[in-house]
Amino acid sequence: MTIQFDCPYCTSTLKVPDSSAGKQGDCPRCGTKLVIPNPLAVEGQPATPAESVSSSAPAPPQQPPVETVPATEQAVEQTAGSSFVAPEPRPMSSMTSRYLRKRRKSNWGGILLILFFFSLMLGVAGYFYLAYGPRLEGNLVAARLNSGSATLEQRLDSTGLGVTAEVIQAVNQSLNETPRRVQSDLMELLFYGADNGKLHVRLKPGSSTELVRVDLTGDPALTDYISKHGVQLDQTRHAEYQTELKRFYADWQGFLETGELMPDLINYRNKVGLNSLMGGLGYHMEARVNNKIYPCVHDDFQGGLYFLVPKGTLQFEIMGRKLDSGRTPFPGKYQVQVTQQYPSP
Repeated sequence: MTIQFDCPYCTSTLKVPDSSAGKQGDCPRCGTKLVIPNPLAVEGQPATPAESVSSSAPAPPQQPPVETVPATEQAVEQTAGSSFVAPEPRPMSSMTSRYLRKRRKSNWGGILLILFFFSLMLGVAGYFYLAYGPRLEGNLVAARLNSGSATLEQRLDSTGLGVTAEVIQAVNQSLNETPRRVQSDLMELLFYGADNGKLHVRLKPGSSTELVRVDLTGDPALTDYISKHGVQLDQTRHAEYQTELKRFYADWQGFLETGELMPDLINYRNKVGLNSLMGGLGYHMEARVNNKIYPCVHDDFQGGLYFLVPKGTLQFEIMGRKLDSGRTPFPGKYQVQVTQQYPSP
């Protein structure tokens, strides 16, 4: 036999075996824990003596009737204490709809609460990093290089460019025979081929500038920043250097073959010549004197950055350079005092 009753919460009709009477289970539609009603406890009256006598007599075993359940209902008989039966499909009442909407709203509230606390934790971490993290600011000292002999020189590394050896050799030989100079008040940079078949650049200050070497070792926080982020900072410089050097060889080879327009040496001075002389930190920094920008031109990887500044400069600022993408990866800013002379590199 089966017990049929309605869930008081979602009004679904449930069927369970009579052996589950008085026990607890879960409504399969709304999940509410229910106590299965006991029909005998509800309908039972004190048994008459005749009934007691007849009930005490052993009754012959009877085959329980088989109840036909429609295909839309799947009665699932389970052991006592477990969840039971699939409900009959029926439209949800307004009470059920309100209950389910309330549960959905409560789930969204929990998710929003978790997101709020996560954002709060990120904000607190960012605050402590800005307030108590390494402060890349302060004072540094610089030394002026002898203007008459201050020269920087570098061999260009053409490996891994994807340019044939024949093109590299032809361009290097051409610049060995006829070096090309880019000259301005700011700097003088020379592209020339050497007797060893390699391409070199040589930089000298312009008519109105001089080289100064800034000593970075005076600030431990900056030194620590370089040791942790130097490789990452250099990736942008190296990628630009290789791209532009490959284009330089292609443009110069085209010039040699056609004899037409010479490549833009001003562009290659900045993106090939200067990039070959610098490291990652120097690529991301610049000097400012009287609100004018002057470039970093060399990194000696011994704690020194070289800047071109106006002759006679006694103090200036160095800070992060804004890239073409709009980003300024280096977050520091330092006041620099020029205090001494320094031997030429």
